[in-house]
Amino acid sequence: MAMTRRELIEFLDGLVELASEENKIRAVLVKEKFISDFEKSYEYGEEVEKTVSYLPPHYIVAMSDDVQQEIKEKIITALTEAGECTPENIDRAMSSKIYDVEDLIDIREYVKMMETEQKKKTEQKRRGGR
Repeated sequence: MAMTRRELIEFLDGLVELASEENKIRAVLVKEKFISDFEKSYEYGEEVEKTVSYLPPHYIVAMSDDVQQEIKEKIITALTEAGECTPENIDRAMSSKIYDVEDLIDIREYVKMMETEQKKKTEQKRRGGR
């Protein structure tokens, strides 16, 4: 059975979620290195750089209030256009992980924002651990 890149990332994200809190940072780093090495070995890194490189397992509710409000407005617009705008659908989307709503809205800017934040936190923890 072959996996798409997205399925592989989602599988690895699931494994990271199973890691204990003290091992979670290390698990993320190992996962990112694995994906990076895999991409380099098949020489399609340039193409991958142009797409969303990492879909973090972060929930929308973990984002700042202003970002949540912006996402909610976009979700409401998309659901309205699809004729599926109900309070339940809005709540379900807002309590999802960010990549679960990518069929409704463009998530690239939010993923990029979270990647940057996660890299900062990882770097701070590395410096603090030495």
